[in-house]
Amino acid sequence: MFLWSLLGINLSPAAFYQSIQAIHTPLLDFFFISISFLGSEPIYILLLSTIFWNLDKRFGIRLATLFLCSMGLNSILKNFFLIARPIGQPGIRSLYTSSAGGYSFPSGHSQGAATFYPYLWQLRPKLVWKIFGIVMILVIGFSRLYLGVHWPGDVLGGYILGWGSVLIFQVIDKRLFKLPFSLPLKLSLAIILPLLFLPIYHSKEGLLLIGFIIGLTAGYFLEDHFLDYRERTKIFISLFKTLFGLVVLGLWFLIWYRLTSSFSWLYLPISVVGGFWTSLGAPYVFRLFGWEASYQLQKS
Repeated sequence: MFLWSLLGINLSPAAFYQSIQAIHTPLLDFFFISISFLGSEPIYILLLSTIFWNLDKRFGIRLATLFLCSMGLNSILKNFFLIARPIGQPGIRSLYTSSAGGYSFPSGHSQGAATFYPYLWQLRPKLVWKIFGIVMILVIGFSRLYLGVHWPGDVLGGYILGWGSVLIFQVIDKRLFKLPFSLPLKLSLAIILPLLFLPIYHSKEGLLLIGFIIGLTAGYFLEDHFLDYRERTKIFISLFKTLFGLVVLGLWFLIWYRLTSSFSWLYLPISVVGGFWTSLGAPYVFRLFGWEASYQLQKS
């Protein structure tokens, strides 16, 4: 492999994977499958919803936009390089292959983690959150190697591209989100721009993320114009409303699970509704039930 030659490591692919998989046990298999699942699109959707409801809705929209752009770039590069995964290679043990659709380079899980957590540090800059983010980035990337679904260069490439996406987005963010768009134009862009990713990111995960972000951003523009939900509440209320919101969101996707298993294109409209629930429906319900910050608490 080119990366190993560049580093001066004389090790065959099978020998490399055997060295990191030699300690495998059923418990470790379960652990790294779980870690890998934590780097999947459904988990990021839950995290984005939690951020929107409790911390900073505008930051949540920016993070969602960045994450979609980064994952769209990942899909473009996968289909450009056309590098096969290590799955099925002699001497390589591959697990959780259902999470390994498409080509290998760059690793989507690694790039997603290296996009999400570094940008999140702007909202939570304390050292403890940075350490947590670094640990998540590293263990998610390593899980893809342990499970035998990516090459080391895929993980490294995902890290570089994820971090690069954050740096570029920070420059664009300073201008893009300050432009004075009208509400109809905002709603049009909320629908059209995510759909532009559809031809290059049309996997099940892509449909899920694109649909969710269409609903999330369109709902946010309507919420910001007509509702102006105030997200920061005391810890008990935040935990309660988050549990309520996620249960409703989870039940919505569960209702349609069988149909989406047979017709993957349904992920798009179903996820649009899920996004609308997150940014407009849930905040409206929270206001009706009094699960919203007062103006005084919001300013403090």
